[in-house]
Amino acid sequence: MSHGLTRRTFLKLSLAGATTAVLTGCQSPRRWVTLEPYVTPPEQQVSGNDTWYATTCRQCPAACGVIVRIMNGRAIKIEGNPRHPINQGKLCAHGQASLQMLYHPDRLRSPIRQSQRGSRAFSPLTWEEALNTLFARVQAAGANLAVWCGSTVPGHLYDIFQRFSKAMGAGAPIVYDADIQLRNYHALRSADQTLFGANALPVYDLSHADLIYSFGADIFGPWLSDVRYGIEYGRFRTQPLGFRGYTVQFEPRLSMTGSRADTWYAVRPGSEGLIALAIARLIADQNLGSAERVARAKALTAAVDVNAVAATSSIAVDDLVNLARRFAMAQRPLAIPGAALAGQANAVDATTAVQALNVVAGNFGQPGGLSLSQPLPDAPIVDPVMSTMVDVQRLIERMHTGQVQVLLIYGANPAYDLPVQLGFAQAIANVPFVVSFAPIVDETAAFADLILPDRTPLESWGYRVASPNFGVPVVGSLQPVVQPLYDLRSTADVMLMMARGLPDAAQALPYADEVAMLKDVISKLPPGSGGGSGADVLFARFQQYGGWWPATSTATPPATASAKALSVTPPTFQGNEEDYPFFLNLYMTILVGSGQGAALPWLQGSPEPMTSISWQTWVQIHPDTAAKLGVTDHDVVRITSPHGVIEAPVYLYPGLRPDTIAIPVGQGHTDLGRYARNFGVNPFRLLGATAEASGANLQWAAVRVKVEPTGKKETLATFEYIPGIRQGFVNKGVPGE
Repeated sequence: MSHGLTRRTFLKLSLAGATTAVLTGCQSPRRWVTLEPYVTPPEQQVSGNDTWYATTCRQCPAACGVIVRIMNGRAIKIEGNPRHPINQGKLCAHGQASLQMLYHPDRLRSPIRQSQRGSRAFSPLTWEEALNTLFARVQAAGANLAVWCGSTVPGHLYDIFQRFSKAMGAGAPIVYDADIQLRNYHALRSADQTLFGANALPVYDLSHADLIYSFGADIFGPWLSDVRYGIEYGRFRTQPLGFRGYTVQFEPRLSMTGSRADTWYAVRPGSEGLIALAIARLIADQNLGSAERVARAKALTAAVDVNAVAATSSIAVDDLVNLARRFAMAQRPLAIPGAALAGQANAVDATTAVQALNVVAGNFGQPGGLSLSQPLPDAPIVDPVMSTMVDVQRLIERMHTGQVQVLLIYGANPAYDLPVQLGFAQAIANVPFVVSFAPIVDETAAFADLILPDRTPLESWGYRVASPNFGVPVVGSLQPVVQPLYDLRSTADVMLMMARGLPDAAQALPYADEVAMLKDVISKLPPGSGGGSGADVLFARFQQYGGWWPATSTATPPATASAKALSVTPPTFQGNEEDYPFFLNLYMTILVGSGQGAALPWLQGSPEPMTSISWQTWVQIHPDTAAKLGVTDHDVVRITSPHGVIEAPVYLYPGLRPDTIAIPVGQGHTDLGRYARNFGVNPFRLLGATAEASGANLQWAAVRVKVEPTGKKETLATFEYIPGIRQGFVNKGVPGE
């Protein structure tokens, strides 16, 4: 073993009671686990016995901890890390299916060059040819270099991109993809800045709440931290002494969370913030609850026309009064703004209004209340900065005007998930040299001149910061659990090699490789829950436990909520009601997500929980609306917005407003491998290029459409008999009816 620290010695140093399921604190001589057949097995491997290695999931921004089962050098199973403070041993389908990326048949096995962009006529290169080509281009570009990353970029790699760009005189990397677009990060941060003076993501203590008002937050779907909030909700429903928390869901389409709610209101899209404001004002006007709650409600709300809110939202005035009374009288009420609010024109105001109900409740930092994600320790750990839609538009404009000579793209697929009207395809055509690091050719990599495929997460080093975190800052570790299957180089090592030939970049990045950089960074962290001291032991513990986090919870800093009266503008939509009579409701499914899950057959083939459909895109339409249109299940309809047109088969869905149609995103790929290509359609093509008022988010939930029958049919691939599923709505009763 290197550094004079054997595994046997390391295990003697480990804390008493350390689990044997979370291993690999030491670095093997080649920094890899060796594949079978063994001549001399590594010390940690016994033939026929499995070994578990800890790492961090990169399937979504939540950064759950995982352990990977290795048998004779091969990864065969992924589970949640029981020691990890975020997901506590649980894991979603995305995390478990990520194993398929390692063995994906369409993975690139070497660098490739494309003779003509979009031709998909690729020819392999040696690494020497590829790196020399990249270096010459980057050196010539200088400050005209641009980097575009996705939301799951490891922190150390973002740090490298950031330092490299700065040394070249270029702008900071862009971090933007569909997950950032659809999960409401920016609006939540803005709301917390307004209310608490802290630009941090909120943390909701569902476990100890007795009442939850969810304004479109799909706790069981792709959300802020899917797995952790699923755990929290389970505790919310099974509290001591048999108490079962009560949930009210406000949304236009019945989500998985809505189906489990005690009461469901099919509200008009964009009215969520108005409803929250009306509830707060009714608490003030009718003196509901404690004097403190009444006083806070008065301070936070000006005059509100409750009748107008009732008309806009489709919730009766009496129901609004009852909702205000229930919230005011609850001991530990909690209000949660969902992701769809981020796509409205009034995104920040609406999110702030919902968040303000927690101020009215006085639950900040209390059990069953709201707190803020804790800051990172004073160490050189980097949490990638998510970019805004304005940042994206500026970069695209620079690409249009020839100000970008080299574009590096890592973990993002803007050619797929950006609206056509943003002009990305036209802009990238004006960039002389484009490099993608995609392990599988996706829609954006098809525009690249050079593809330097990165290793998959199970073959990679690094770290990821969990955000939101839950009382403790968490830096999750990434380490290779198997030897790389192909002759591929990590993107971090590629950039460090580029830096060596450029004096300013070499000074900013003085590391032999990414492992040397990681050891240097991790050694500067304060003592964590794993204990130990010294650079080698700290790095070993970082790998063994799956990351770094403090031994005890961090106290929530005091915050003074703003006393400024809030207001929410009524929702506006793109497209007039006469020509486009229906609201468009786009949503992510728990399986395919925003599109990255489409590459994995486990996720494609699993039935979507609310419909049991797989491998397709469908259009959910209320049965009454479908009858008026003269369509039924399997009929293909044409959906037209002011910005684009798609066609997809109908699925009748009673849990939906009659004036709304709903379409899941994530399908409709033209690339991304054989399991994603040519399945379904891409509903992002219905969106325009308009950002909401703050400029941070795209208005993806503020579009109207029209629906027309085509006369065609396409049989839906359902796991269950469709009329039987629909009968379940009748038997149970749609919540709130």
